[in-house]
Amino acid sequence: MKRREVLIMVLLLVGSIITMFLPNTKAHKHIIGAKQLLYEVNSQGRYITTDEVAKMIMEKDPSLLLIDIRSPKEYKKFTLEGAMNIPFDKIMDDANKDYFDQDVYTTVLFSNGSSLADQAWLRLRSYDYKGNKVMKGGLNQWYKTIINPQKPADDALTAQAEKAYLFRKGAQVYFTGATPVSSSASSSKPKPSGKPIVKRKKKEVSGGCG
Repeated sequence: MKRREVLIMVLLLVGSIITMFLPNTKAHKHIIGAKQLLYEVNSQGRYITTDEVAKMIMEKDPSLLLIDIRSPKEYKKFTLEGAMNIPFDKIMDDANKDYFDQDVYTTVLFSNGSSLADQAWLRLRSYDYKGNKVMKGGLNQWYKTIINPQKPADDALTAQAEKAYLFRKGAQVYFTGATPVSSSASSSKPKPSGKPIVKRKKKEVSGGCG
């Protein structure tokens, strides 16, 4: 394991232990020990990819419960389709327990990156809350992969990479309304016909583009 990854895990665990003594967590019984938490953090099983989340949203998966743990101000500016807002400092409130301590839904926590959502997951897991996932990379990764996906370089364009890219282009259309562009049309340049091009004045079309 890389030294940077170990440092991140240690910081997350320390943060989780500190939060156990916050006022709104004293009423909860601490169950999971530090060794178990370290094992689960190391296993990476808490993560769900942006591709998986996009697919669940597009398929209207009834088991998906998206929770934006950022501030209400950030939530109002932009969030994922169908997401509810429970700020980080409110996740341990008794009023929110049923969203996190259940085995019916796949609860996906997300923030701008992964750090804050990781801390939220650790706090919840410390009290044996199950069924919670972290959207890896957060909204930053969502933008890179779903809103503005980049085609892999030719030397990295494996069948799997191409399949993932085509899915992301479809997801981009779904979430942004962008006009799909044919890959074959964009990659091939038109051949000169040898005839002069005559520009014709186009008739105006009534009605705006909306």
